[in-house]
Amino acid sequence: MFQYNHNEHYTDLLLRQVPSGCRNALDVGCGEGDLTRRLADQFSSAVTGIDKDRAMIERARAEALDRSIRFVEADFMRYSFDEQFDFISAAASLHHMPFEQALEKMASLLRPGGVLAVLGLFRETSLTDTAVALVAAPVNVFYALARGWSESGAPIKPPAMSLPEIRETVSSTLPGACLRRLLLWRYLLTWQRP
Repeated sequence: MFQYNHNEHYTDLLLRQVPSGCRNALDVGCGEGDLTRRLADQFSSAVTGIDKDRAMIERARAEALDRSIRFVEADFMRYSFDEQFDFISAAASLHHMPFEQALEKMASLLRPGGVLAVLGLFRETSLTDTAVALVAAPVNVFYALARGWSESGAPIKPPAMSLPEIRETVSSTLPGACLRRLLLWRYLLTWQRP
């Protein structure tokens, strides 16, 4: 049976952001490597997953049978990459890092024409946030009952930034980026490097 959680629910949405002809990808905060493996499987490209949590990387490596996948146990903000990427994803990991600096580093690691796709969390602060959460709650219960709830085991940290704060930082850091609210307590940020 398919296991459900908010991040897994949006995996296909993230995968639809991969540019055609993608040769390599980076999954920032890869956790157990589910998205990393799906990237490698679907796009036949070399994929690097990076996460600083040793237990997560050990699980990711144990599940990886594909030699085109490389898992790195390191802090993304301190790690020096020797390549640029056609696609960079970050699923529920950006709020664990210094936001603006992490966006800048991700942008710098993209080749011209490369795509950044972030599935992010935000702190609820407005009446709109509350209204959307009220709509999302029964949808969430339905999916959890129908598919079975799955915990990833990844470290959890509540998001510090509100959606307006994220929008403001994104617009100044990544001009032309698209940021949209998703129903299940997430947003999708996409940006293509000129």
